[in-house]
Amino acid sequence: MQTPILLRLPRYDDVAAYTGFLANPLVTTWLEDRCQRPVLFHQAQAFVLGEAWCRLAIEFDGRFVGMTGLEDYDPVNGVARFFIVVGDQSVWGKGVGTAAAIRILDHGFRALGLRRIVSNYLLPNEASRVVHQRAGFQIEGQQRQVAWRNGTWVDQTLLAVLRDEWIKRNSV
Repeated sequence: MQTPILLRLPRYDDVAAYTGFLANPLVTTWLEDRCQRPVLFHQAQAFVLGEAWCRLAIEFDGRFVGMTGLEDYDPVNGVARFFIVVGDQSVWGKGVGTAAAIRILDHGFRALGLRRIVSNYLLPNEASRVVHQRAGFQIEGQQRQVAWRNGTWVDQTLLAVLRDEWIKRNSV
């Protein structure tokens, strides 16, 4: 059974919740380095509501639970980078991340005409590994010791999905 989520344009009332998500070390530990220091309301507001090519809010059971989208758009090569932050811990383990990832990848390939969607995650982020695997990403490589987390250097896994693979895998 598919997890019932809604991807929608972000709203001003999402900003406070997103700021709260980014104040939780359980959420931010595996995010980018810029999220390893306090993120103020106006900074979260700039991200949530700022100009973006493809940035969407994730809604589950009628409430805002995170953000996903495609960034770093390269129109010449048809490439963009996938991101996701499911900040509401009450929905962790319920398939929200996987459902959102599948929905945004489908949008990227079918509606936006992308050829390739790339992503990455820090090891040992098991939840992110599972979301990427279930969404169809293929591991392309690993960068060693790219980020300092929990008192040690951690590696980063690089992944991608190609449109041809996506269409073949998700044909009805």
